Amino acid sequence: MDLRLLVPAMVVWAVTITGLLAPVPVLATVAIGAGTCCTVCIVACRRGLVAWRMVGLVVVGAGLAATCAVALLIRQEQRLAHPLTEVTGKVTVTMVVRDDPVLIGQERHGRVRARVTVDGIGTRRVPAAAAELTGDVGEFADLLPGQRVRALVRVRPPPRGTVLVASLTASGPPTAIGRPPVHQRVAGSVRDRLQITSSRALSAAAAGLLPGLVIGDVRSLDPSVREQFRDAGLSHLTAVSGSNFAIVCGAVLLAVRAAGASPRVAAVLGAVTIIGFVILVRPSPSVVRAAIMGGVGLLALLSSRRAQAFPALGAAVIGGLLWWPELALAPGFALSVVATAGLVMWAPRLRDRLRGARVPAGLAEVLAMAIAAQVVTAPVVAMVTGTFSVVGVIANLLVAPVVALISVVGTGAAMLGALGPPGGIGASVGELLIRGLGPELWWMLWCARTLGSPRWANIPVPDGVAGAAVVALVTATVIVGVREGWCRMTRAPSPTRKVLSEWHSRFNRSNDNDGPELS
Repeated sequence: MDLRLLVPAMVVWAVTITGLLAPVPVLATVAIGAGTCCTVCIVACRRGLVAWRMVGLVVVGAGLAATCAVALLIRQEQRLAHPLTEVTGKVTVTMVVRDDPVLIGQERHGRVRARVTVDGIGTRRVPAAAAELTGDVGEFADLLPGQRVRALVRVRPPPRGTVLVASLTASGPPTAIGRPPVHQRVAGSVRDRLQITSSRALSAAAAGLLPGLVIGDVRSLDPSVREQFRDAGLSHLTAVSGSNFAIVCGAVLLAVRAAGASPRVAAVLGAVTIIGFVILVRPSPSVVRAAIMGGVGLLALLSSRRAQAFPALGAAVIGGLLWWPELALAPGFALSVVATAGLVMWAPRLRDRLRGARVPAGLAEVLAMAIAAQVVTAPVVAMVTGTFSVVGVIANLLVAPVVALISVVGTGAAMLGALGPPGGIGASVGELLIRGLGPELWWMLWCARTLGSPRWANIPVPDGVAGAAVVALVTATVIVGVREGWCRMTRAPSPTRKVLSEWHSRFNRSNDNDGPELS
C-alpha cells in the first residue's frame, strides 16, 4: 500500500488545527519554519548532499505545511480586515444562504442556523465573507441555498476555531432578493415531494426516517426515533456520509456495466451521479467532503486497488482542508476520514473472507462496509462523545443488509416522485416504491428500539484521547478473539499465532547470536 501521501495529509491537518486555534504569530512561525525546511532540503538535493528518496517525503510535507499556513494567514488577515468586524450592535446586511437552515431547539419555538455569505452592509457593497446566521424557525426555515436575502441582524464575534467574520442573529424576518438558483429549486421540490409521499405511504415514524436515510433530511424525524438511533449507534445513517455516495454511485456503475457500457462511459456516469446527488442533498462542506470520501471508498471496493485508494484519500484530505479549514476541527470530517481508511484497508479483505465463507457477493460487500466502518470509527466517537456503544457493531450488522436497498430504492423513488404533477404517474410509481420499503424501515426501527433501549447500550468512557485509546484496545482485543475463534472452528492457521511465532523465532536467533560460543 502506498501510504506516502497520508503523511503530508496528517501534517496539513495538524497545521490547520494550529492555524485555527493558535495566535497569528504562531502560525507565521510555522509557515517560516516549514518553508525554511523545504528550501534547505531542496538545495541539499540539488547539490547532491542527500538523495531525493531520503528527503522527498519531508520536502512534500514541509511544502504543503507552508502552503497551508500561508493560506490560513491570508484568510485570517482578510477576516480581520473585513468591514463587518468593525460593526457593533444591529445593522442591515445583504447575504446569500449557503446551506439549509438547521433546527436548533424545539420545532415550533426554536431557531435555525445556517451558513451565509455576506456581501453588503446597509447600502454598501463589501467583499464577500462567510458568516453564521441564527434566526427564528418560522421566518428562516424555508430559505433555500443560493437564495439572496436582506435582514436586520445583531453582529457578534465569530466562534473560535473558524474563519468566519462574524455570528449574526436576525432581529426580524428576511426580505428575499430574487429567486434561488434553478437547480436548488428543483432539489427543494424533490425533497419536499419525498416528505409528502413518505407521509402518505408510511407510518409516522417510518415517514420521518426515510428522507433522513436517503438524502439526510431529518426535518420530520421523531425525537424519540432520533434518540433510539443514537443509543444504538445508528445515528450516522441519518446523515449524508460517504457510504451514501458509494452505494448510490455503485448501483449506477453496476447497472451501466451490466448493460455493456465501457469503463470510460461508466466513469462519466458515476461522476454525473455524484454531482447530481450533491445537488440533491445540498452542496455544503460536509456533503462535498462526504462525496469525495465516498468516491475514494467506492474506488477501493470496486477495483480492490488499495494502492491507488490511499493516495486518493490523502489528496482528498489535503484538498478539503485547504478549501474548508474548519473541517480540521469537525468530528464528522475525522469520522469520514477514518471510516474511508477502514473501507480502503480492511473492507476488501473482509469481503473476500466472507465470500470464502460462501456469503453472497452483494451481502458480503454490504457487511464488509458496515463492520469496517463501525470498528474503526468507534474510538473517534468515544473521543468526541465520551461514550461507547456496546451494541453498535451488532446493530449495524443487523441493518446493513437493508441500508443499501433503502438508499438505492429511496433515491429512485425521490427522483420519480418529482417527475410530472403531484398526482401523476411518476408520483404514483414513487409512492409504490416507498410502500415496498415498509418492511425494511420497520426492521431498522425495531433494531434501534430494541438495542438502544437498555441502559447498558451505551457505557461512559473517558473523553478525549484516553477514551479513544481504551475503546481501540477493547476493540482490538475483541477482533483478535473473534478471529482466533473463527480459526479454531474452521481449523485454519491463526494469523496471531503466526506473528507471535515469528517474533519468538527472531528473539531466539538474536539470543543465540549474542550468546557465548561454546567450544
